[in-house]
Amino acid sequence: MSFQIRGCHSSERVIFNVVNFSKTKSLYRDGMSPVVKSTSRPKWQRLPAKNVYYYRCPDHRRNYVMSFAFCFDREDDVYQFAYCYPYTYSRLQHYLASLERRNLPYLQRDQLGLSVQQRRLDLLTITNSDHQSPEREKKLVFLTARVHPGESPASFVCQGVIDFLVSQHPVAQVLRDHVIFKIVPMLNPDGVYLGNYRYDEVSGGFVVVPWRVSLEFYIDVHAHSTMLNGFMYGNVFEDEERVQRQAVFPRLLCQNAPDFSFSNTSFNRDVVKAGTGRRFLGGLLDDTSYCYTLEVSFYSYMTAGSTATVPYTEETYMKLGRNVARTFLDYYKQNNFIKDNRPTHIQNSEVTSQTGSSNGKVGVVGRDSSDREKEKSIRH
Repeated sequence: MSFQIRGCHSSERVIFNVVNFSKTKSLYRDGMSPVVKSTSRPKWQRLPAKNVYYYRCPDHRRNYVMSFAFCFDREDDVYQFAYCYPYTYSRLQHYLASLERRNLPYLQRDQLGLSVQQRRLDLLTITNSDHQSPEREKKLVFLTARVHPGESPASFVCQGVIDFLVSQHPVAQVLRDHVIFKIVPMLNPDGVYLGNYRYDEVSGGFVVVPWRVSLEFYIDVHAHSTMLNGFMYGNVFEDEERVQRQAVFPRLLCQNAPDFSFSNTSFNRDVVKAGTGRRFLGGLLDDTSYCYTLEVSFYSYMTAGSTATVPYTEETYMKLGRNVARTFLDYYKQNNFIKDNRPTHIQNSEVTSQTGSSNGKVGVVGRDSSDREKEKSIRH
């Protein structure tokens, strides 16, 4: 999902045409633009939206074309362009290796197997093995990402979840005492390495791993090419009480994450989604389990009460992941599985990444009227 340009001339202006887009609706029409970096400017940044055009082209079977203009300014620089902030297989391996070197007693890294092209398929287990109550079995949460290799924001969200769960934050410590987190951060390592967008034939299929405890949550993390914010898809059930229970986690996440939209969250049984992870596992598990697809926009989000879009960055993607992780404590407190004896100042403390910046303060934010109305419809 990226390409390089070298050997350009200073002040040379070029128009790039990326052809064969099939969707009429696109975030390129809402201000999204590709990202660029160069040898002298190694940090990814978005191109000005005014230089990006998305249109139907008769020369390409009426498919759509995304064109963007760029002016090169350094002849000796190598420029790299990408659809969104890349998160490569190599980056994941370096990150997981750095976690292993910390020798954390509550983190275990296993190799589920090798891909068709002999790349690692990693499984992380995060829990405090020393804390096990004989009266109460630990809950199991399973999270996966990058089954669609081009959806790099999913990896930043997933890293945010991991960063929080292995941190010394009081909320993370409580969660590790009561919950087992199983995380497969890259389901399709071959597709990611090859630069594919959705094609996943080389991944070898969906990963099913048997565990001795019952699975309560499954969350499959994706990125969305036409919508804003983070939001969830869930399954449809005939049992109204189960419908209400399934809406609890997204509602709590909306309170913790200013970029998560409960109004965009929906529950469906579309035929075209029958092969998704949430639908597949949802059909296998009992009615005490919850399966979701967590989507996050490739481009931006709007906070409650605002009409201005805020472009996502690598850090704000990871911040969403941290907020997903902390929401599990709110959920288990509400269900009286975890007794909350923490002081108030700890309950409202900051959530920061172990590898990101330290300004990731997360508070309980208000929701807009559409979110509140959707909650009423689900309750009633």
